[in-house]
Amino acid sequence: MGKQEFLEKLRTALSGRVSAEIVAENVRYYEDYINIEVRKGRNEKEVLEQLGDPRLIARTIIQTHGGTGRGSRSTETNAEAGSRGDGYGEEAGRRKRFFGLRMPGWLLGTVALAVLAAVLALVFAVVYSVASLLLPVLLIILAVSFVVKLFRDWFN
Repeated sequence: MGKQEFLEKLRTALSGRVSAEIVAENVRYYEDYINIEVRKGRNEKEVLEQLGDPRLIARTIIQTHGGTGRGSRSTETNAEAGSRGDGYGEEAGRRKRFFGLRMPGWLLGTVALAVLAAVLALVFAVVYSVASLLLPVLLIILAVSFVVKLFRDWFN
């Protein structure tokens, strides 16, 4: 089966079961996905085998969108589909999910870096607090030990 046959089977399986908008959106999505993967150097046949039967994909789409055929509106955009972690829509500029929020990839990295910096600052603050509490006690113990050793050396 080729790309056009795959897309036609998907379109046929979706037609009349979900809105025309959802049919067009999903056909466009899978066409884009196949084109992207082929540009990455993968064989078209290999990509289609990975995707599987377009009728099963259509069944999932129909179940997701209620299968009313009219008035249904897509609740998952191509960008959200790309964040599922299944390799779909991984092109630059696509959005990723972060605790249920859609964010551009660069913003996700920035948030992760900020969280790491906050954790490191917290660890440093805890170590500094403990050291500042123990330092006076340690200095006194060190001074007493030095005086005791000094007197022992004088008397021996």
